Amino acid sequence: MSLGTVRVPLDSLEFPHRRQISFRVRERLGRVFRNLSKAGATEVRIPCTVEEGKFGQILARLGLSADQLRGTRGKGQKDLPLLTGVRLSCLYGDYLVAAAKGNKETSLIVHLFSADLLDPLLELISAISHEPQQSDGELYQKIVESYRRDEVTYALCMGSLTGPKERNMKMLLRPKNLPMVEALNSLFDIPAMMEQLRLGNIHKWLALHIDEQIINYQNHISVVWKEEICQGKKTIMQSLDIDSIRIVQFRMPTVCSGDADTIKRLFDNGTLFPRVTESSDRDMLRRNVLSLDMVIPSFETFQENMHYVGLAAKILIRHVVDELPLCKSSRKRSPTIFEVLSGS
Repeated sequence: MSLGTVRVPLDSLEFPHRRQISFRVRERLGRVFRNLSKAGATEVRIPCTVEEGKFGQILARLGLSADQLRGTRGKGQKDLPLLTGVRLSCLYGDYLVAAAKGNKETSLIVHLFSADLLDPLLELISAISHEPQQSDGELYQKIVESYRRDEVTYALCMGSLTGPKERNMKMLLRPKNLPMVEALNSLFDIPAMMEQLRLGNIHKWLALHIDEQIINYQNHISVVWKEEICQGKKTIMQSLDIDSIRIVQFRMPTVCSGDADTIKRLFDNGTLFPRVTESSDRDMLRRNVLSLDMVIPSFETFQENMHYVGLAAKILIRHVVDELPLCKSSRKRSPTIFEVLSGS
């Protein structure tokens, strides 16, 4: 149990197991803090351990009793006492502190724990540290859902992206790109599909001025998976897994007998969609996947198609379209190639 929570100066902390500080990680964390600062919620929270003798020193410096210090748990940043003149041993956070030093508006909040809890706390931190980073798709969904609703979540998720991906995301969120965002959002019901989203190429999509084709393909993915494969059952959509999607994507089961045989075998041995356990649901999925008379689409098939569609778009822009009017407004988009060629 935490002994209490206090604010401390950055130079009050020491790290027994200090790591080499990666410039890239520090730069990314610095952007997180800058984003949080804009949202008015800049703070860093780090756990520290204190021995019994030092705990008495802390209470004396703060002029608080142990019960009063415990009462600080859960309080907001502005209501926490400031502890100075005491060195604290941190369990982790050297990256955070290194990044925070570059942002003068960042305050540091530490949770104090008894040194007797050091070993179990280190085990817990070690377990958590192996958690994978959030995918682009996860971050995209959180950013879209928190945009203009939850500034702190928006700032944290934006800061978790690389610099180029953050710029791409801001570009995509401009009002003029709303139809494309809505098409992407239609796949929120299939979390496994969102795992394939890559934000690093968005600027390339937008530069091609083929919005209609991009939106149509996103809608195509949505219709095939949500309606034709899952028949609108959200419980099944939520149970799809990324590995199974990658196995069936690019396949044409009604055209290629080899694809059909592979899909049948992997359904029968439980490899495909193992999280869908109801026999009736599995039979439906098997039947629907095998009935598809097209290349089974996904974000990865979209990326592959964009290599070729992008070349065609560049040829049209260079050799067919006399001039493609550009509009730098965040609300009004430039005409697409289709609109210019059709005269609309």
